[in-house]
Amino acid sequence: METLLQYFIQYHTLVIFLGTFIEGEVVLIAGGFLVSEGYLSFSALVLIATLAAITGDNFFFWLGRSQRVGSRHPWADRLLNFVGEHRLFKGEEFVRRHGGKSVFFVRFFYGLRFAGAMTAGYLGMGLARFFLFNLIGSLTWAIVLGWAGYLFGESLEAIAKGIKLGEVGFALVLAGLLIAYFLNSKRKKKKPGNLPKG
Repeated sequence: METLLQYFIQYHTLVIFLGTFIEGEVVLIAGGFLVSEGYLSFSALVLIATLAAITGDNFFFWLGRSQRVGSRHPWADRLLNFVGEHRLFKGEEFVRRHGGKSVFFVRFFYGLRFAGAMTAGYLGMGLARFFLFNLIGSLTWAIVLGWAGYLFGESLEAIAKGIKLGEVGFALVLAGLLIAYFLNSKRKKKKPGNLPKG
């Protein structure tokens, strides 16, 4: 686990790009954690994740569009067999009803991102329209989840500090109780009624 973390820290730019190319929620949140630890700037995280998300979504948009009548591509057929053709029709009604807005909203549903991009391409959405909503969605998604990861990292640090402070506080209270107990015991011994009979 420690080795995996070291690789992630060392190759964080590549890992974040590849991770956010397809889905990447976990990778993006982990990237936010790296920001909180000072390994990466927040603007760099947002830029990498946004570029990767746009690249990935446009690739899947092309894959969906390639399945339209008269434009099938052999490479696209192979990729679609690998990804699963049933994903082309996932959310078809949602895309038909909401158009460009669906490209923005589907970004925030885990497992539907590239299916939504493929469906938009298959249904013939214009490339410019898709790109615009995809750009806005990708940027918003990168900021929100990256910030969530950053806050998570900051919270862990605060909790760790809180545990240390709690340990110190507990030790002080315990020491105080022990001192009070011994002082009280000495006081009882010094009382006249407690003196040994001669």
